[in-house]
Amino acid sequence: MSGNVLGFLIRRVLVAIPVIFGLTIVMFLLIHLAPGDPVEAFISPGNASPQFIEQARKNYGLDKPLPVQYAIYMSHIARGDFGTAYTFNGKAVLTLIKDKAWATIVLQVVSIVIALLIAIPLGIISAVKQYSFIDNSTTVGAFIGWAIPNFWLALLLQFYLSVKLHWLPAISTAESSTAFPGNIKYFIMPIIVLALPSIAYFARFMRSAMLEVTHQDYMTTARAKGLHDRVVLLAHGLRNAMIPMVTVTGLQVARILSGAVIIEQIFAWPGLGYLAYTAITHRDYPVILGVTIIAGTFVILVNILVDVLYVIVDPRISLPS
Repeated sequence: MSGNVLGFLIRRVLVAIPVIFGLTIVMFLLIHLAPGDPVEAFISPGNASPQFIEQARKNYGLDKPLPVQYAIYMSHIARGDFGTAYTFNGKAVLTLIKDKAWATIVLQVVSIVIALLIAIPLGIISAVKQYSFIDNSTTVGAFIGWAIPNFWLALLLQFYLSVKLHWLPAISTAESSTAFPGNIKYFIMPIIVLALPSIAYFARFMRSAMLEVTHQDYMTTARAKGLHDRVVLLAHGLRNAMIPMVTVTGLQVARILSGAVIIEQIFAWPGLGYLAYTAITHRDYPVILGVTIIAGTFVILVNILVDVLYVIVDPRISLPS
């Protein structure tokens, strides 16, 4: 890595620090200002005295003013301590996240890789055979795939593939997330639901990128030199069309990660999305904050990595001084 790229990376990381800090403030305020009481969410008021509930709030530090609660929370974050869950048997938040992270990572990586492997050839064929039956079919299919709500598709697949046909299990198991590809049957429906919108998005973008480079001067020059159309397309056109795909792929990571919350809950997938959904239903503040802050930080770091890769891949981009 050259000095310019390293300096660019350092500057981006420094800019990301206040963004992450702002994320903690926003999430802390949203969670604590939401209506409801986290203590009453896991302690039935009918079975506990007001004194007991008040003591529970004091034990969790919920009786203090919000600025004081935030200062205490950030002091713990600075030491690498994301707190202890109110529920989940009182486990440490970082332990819960570590236990669930791998299941989400596997699901996300497989989904986005499959989406790219399908979408890139579709986009290239659509661009080469513009306005043909293949191009029109791909365009219509992309619009449909982008428009279908993922939660509706998930329920539809469960109904037909699991309930009606008994081909696939309707929900996951605790072991299925760590056994890919051995337990591939548990992956099929979640991956389809997460990958389909990405396939539609990537295919349309790849088509546009290929159409843009097809009529560039360097493509005409390559053809004039007598190179075969396939060589011109793959060696010159595809290479340049893939450069913006780096950025698009990074931006799509955030969308897939956010969609995983509902999808993991529908399929009972033991990942971070399912953990976040369960924590929200139980108003488990430390777990909600821990998952959202770590997930937000991950998205920010992915975007920084994409910017750096974009600069490395495309030498025409000049780094700011």
